[in-house]
Amino acid sequence: MARIYDNADSVETMAQKLIPNYHAELSSARIRYVFVDKASMKSGKPVPGKARRITGAMEFLTDADFVIEVAADVWNEMTSEQRMALVDHLLEYCTGEEDEEDAGAPMKWRLREPDVKEFGTILHRHGAWNENLANFVNIARQIGLSEIVEETRHQQKSTLS
Repeated sequence: MARIYDNADSVETMAQKLIPNYHAELSSARIRYVFVDKASMKSGKPVPGKARRITGAMEFLTDADFVIEVAADVWNEMTSEQRMALVDHLLEYCTGEEDEEDAGAPMKWRLREPDVKEFGTILHRHGAWNENLANFVNIARQIGLSEIVEETRHQQKSTLS
């Protein structure tokens, strides 16, 4: 069955709030935000979103440097806090570097990999917003990372309130 894609205006709205505060290097990036109707699966688990670097002919055709793709079925089940964390997480994959030798050169866009399958900044800002991070927090408790544990507890209580 073919996947169905649509513009993700609500994702873009969230991203526009996050970029100036946490992703300033992306302010000039051309980013397209799309929903796909159903999440793809990885290791038996749904993938809520993907960030892709667009190059070559596809960059020319789409006029985009990156595509942020969000699974609508997962998105619709998330709280607003989880949605914000997901968009922040996906933006964290995207980065750009200026050419140190040529200040007028365009940014060199690339994707980066997360820390421990998650960015430390996302954990700090949003706590254990998904199952993988909840497992990470349990490990943190076992090894005595009390500061992270306390922050996560506070954020979980705020989410439940």
